[in-house]
Amino acid sequence: MRIIKTISVLSMLLFLSITTGSCTKDPVVTDQTYVFTQPYCATVTVGGVVGLAEKCYKIGDVVSGKENTSGKLTIRIAEHSTLNDGPPSSASYQEFLDVPLNYLEVIK
Repeated sequence: MRIIKTISVLSMLLFLSITTGSCTKDPVVTDQTYVFTQPYCATVTVGGVVGLAEKCYKIGDVVSGKENTSGKLTIRIAEHSTLNDGPPSSASYQEFLDVPLNYLEVIK
């Protein structure tokens, strides 16, 4: 009886070590630097009375951001402030912009 309990415990430990040992950590995604290879414009939310504005980049503009799974680069276009804390309001503004990767090239 004691041997069965020991085997049972050892089997459970072996199972746990195999399942947790086979897990891999996701790679850490860091900002990379990109250059625009063609012009790109997008309408962004600026808040306040104005509401919307055109944000444009020209060939050669350099940005830093993270590639996301939808084939786009997420770049920060404005710093965070307390205006964006809480529920959306007319004073809220857009902090990030997703740009399709076909407008950009990685700078190595």
